[in-house]
Amino acid sequence: MDLEDKIALLASRLRTVNCMHVVNITILAYDYCLTLRAEVSYMWTTKWSISKFLFFSTRYSPAFDVPILVYYSMVSDLSFQYCRQLHAAASWGTVFGMAVGEAILILRTYALSGRRRGVLVFFTASWACGVSASVILLAFFLRSATYGPPISSEIPGCNLTSGDAIYAGIPFIIVLLNDTVIMMYTLWIGLKNYRYSRNPLILTLYRDGLSYYFFLCVISALNVAILLESPMPMAQLFNTFLRVVHSVLSARILLHVRDSERKQSETDAGRPRVILSFAGPSIEVM
Repeated sequence: MDLEDKIALLASRLRTVNCMHVVNITILAYDYCLTLRAEVSYMWTTKWSISKFLFFSTRYSPAFDVPILVYYSMVSDLSFQYCRQLHAAASWGTVFGMAVGEAILILRTYALSGRRRGVLVFFTASWACGVSASVILLAFFLRSATYGPPISSEIPGCNLTSGDAIYAGIPFIIVLLNDTVIMMYTLWIGLKNYRYSRNPLILTLYRDGLSYYFFLCVISALNVAILLESPMPMAQLFNTFLRVVHSVLSARILLHVRDSERKQSETDAGRPRVILSFAGPSIEVM
């Protein structure tokens, strides 16, 4: 392959990554339009709680880092130092958003366990270790990242030429492992305590949890494979996409729970129920 063909190939890869950034922000905007009514009904008028704080954190934090990446990929004549700063800001936003999404999964698991303190302590400690390791590894990756001049005057944005992808890949592996442990425990709790339950809230928690895990598992595995095998800039094709999926699915988990709560309160008023603390004040579940 001669030099001209190499440049054309690299330009094509960079254009693909830049288009993916636009896809990510489009997904966020579309999902926001679809779920705004539910957000207004179930979140805006309720009292503040941990779940409400996590909801707004996962819902609106992408408004910080995803547009930064669009700017990073679409504006020409940016200095190498400015590209580095933009990339760092977006990357830290990704770590924050995924950490919040994982915290929502832990809150959901804690609720399903019947508010067992040991479950909360174990998964919170696992979450803290995972976040700490991700922060350290991301710092190493950002330190190793280098930028080059534009591939072509027709292709705007920063040109990430190299970086130690293993540092960027391990945090996604950590997330995948944590999600797998959470899902295994969730299935065990379901078989033990809720095998015959037809309660809408319980079914919602399991349906969302299983679909959440399935999509994240597939995307995380694909993302890690691309990170470790593909050259820059293609290695980062699905990084932000995975962050966006975390935000969309974790926010929907909380909205679906609030929707199930409201429907249950309307249909089961006055019937004896068991308390399950999840979203805000104690939730009562059949």
